[in-house]
Amino acid sequence: MQIVLFLIFILLVLLVVVSKKDSLGKNTKISIVIVVAIFAVMIYFYESIVGNNAEYNREMVNAFRQGKTLTCKDHNVNKEKFLYISGTQTFMPKASETTLKGIIVNVSTCKAD
Repeated sequence: MQIVLFLIFILLVLLVVVSKKDSLGKNTKISIVIVVAIFAVMIYFYESIVGNNAEYNREMVNAFRQGKTLTCKDHNVNKEKFLYISGTQTFMPKASETTLKGIIVNVSTCKAD
């Protein structure tokens, strides 16, 4: 994604630079390049944050699958009592756990012990 954004940025810069002198003034060209650069930087940081969160969630799921107990808010999540639902990235109690019925735990709220 970052490579695509970089290529789009380069393309926009080239278009602004080679545009006719009459159509865009120098200040307008500079403003366009600055705005595009700001958006590119913001998108880069957003992608970095999302990537870090995804990596953390993968680590928690891997720990769960290895049989470790995770601490998620007020619950201790382990393979004996919970199932991992990959579509929603949550843990749900198994049908045999009637005391935990209705509890849904988001992976991002967990920490490995």
